Amino acid sequence: MDFQTFIATGWADHADNAPAVAERLAQSLDVVASPEHVLPFARLTTHVFGEHLARWNDGAALLEALRESSGWDGSPAQTGAVIRGVAVLRHCSGATTALDGLSVEDRITVLATAALAFVGQKAAQAAIEAYGQAMALAAATQFPPDSPAIRALAAGGNNLAAELSEKPERDALETAGMLAAAEGGLKYWKLAGTWLEEERAEYMLSTCLRKAGDTGAAIEHAQRCIAICEANDAPAFERFFGHAVLAMAQREANDIDAFTASREAALRWHAQVDAGEQAWCATDLAALAG
Repeated sequence: MDFQTFIATGWADHADNAPAVAERLAQSLDVVASPEHVLPFARLTTHVFGEHLARWNDGAALLEALRESSGWDGSPAQTGAVIRGVAVLRHCSGATTALDGLSVEDRITVLATAALAFVGQKAAQAAIEAYGQAMALAAATQFPPDSPAIRALAAGGNNLAAELSEKPERDALETAGMLAAAEGGLKYWKLAGTWLEEERAEYMLSTCLRKAGDTGAAIEHAQRCIAICEANDAPAFERFFGHAVLAMAQREANDIDAFTASREAALRWHAQVDAGEQAWCATDLAALAG
């Protein structure tokens, strides 16, 4: 199996069978035969051993072993990726010295990525703390446009917000963490992503604001979500969610006429969604009927 197929298969299989993918990674350092192989292998290793399995020490050891692979050239990109990945896993394991010696930019990247790993382990409080620390450092930091910290903050915020928004009950700390994460996700996806990531981050922030009881702001961000879809000729799948989240916020605001119009628009777009994507719409579709 060539390297690209190996990595693609790992990503395709890991959600359903993370232990098997972890075993393949541990037994396949020989596939890392060229310098361009190191970073993809490191990303998959950190994700599977961390977010999915919480095998923090095993993952860190495998990342360190990349230094002995044929593809290792000791470049700053390779060295930085391994250092950050190891730091993520060791921080999640509870090692108090995991962030020692890292630059501020790397500390932010590690903390935001650790938040993702904690989310995967349903450790909401640890995720909130890690992401909050990352955002506090980021507020006083100027990043280069290609900084890995920007994408880590974007993904960490969005995933943490999604996890907290799905909890049937939240305390005040969790609600504040949910909103901060959603706001951070939107802020940094505007820098790291395309219109699609920005639009989905607007959807997430609208959802979180509604669940926090701020229906006015939820409506505003739902409208922004729809506007981005319209400006980019988005597919029906994206437009359904934009109109659905707007309708739910309008219903919470007791604007029944607006809710009815937005609900009808959402249903029109849902009718155009490809059959293979409709399962992803089920939760919001059911909420519109409730």
